[in-house]
Amino acid sequence: MNLFFFISVIVALTFTFLYFVLQFDFKKKQLELEEKKLEFEKKKFEQNQKDQEEENH
Repeated sequence: MNLFFFISVIVALTFTFLYFVLQFDFKKKQLELEEKKLEFEKKKFEQNQKDQEEENH
């Protein structure tokens, strides 16, 4: 009985650890995606500005 309880606790702690690691990794990937979106919007904005300047001249 004690061995079963010990193994159950170890398995539960392992799954808890994996859950937090996956949550951290997911948030990190989400942040990287947001940074890429922001960079893309910045480039798009700069390109629009260049196009408007060319139209004005």
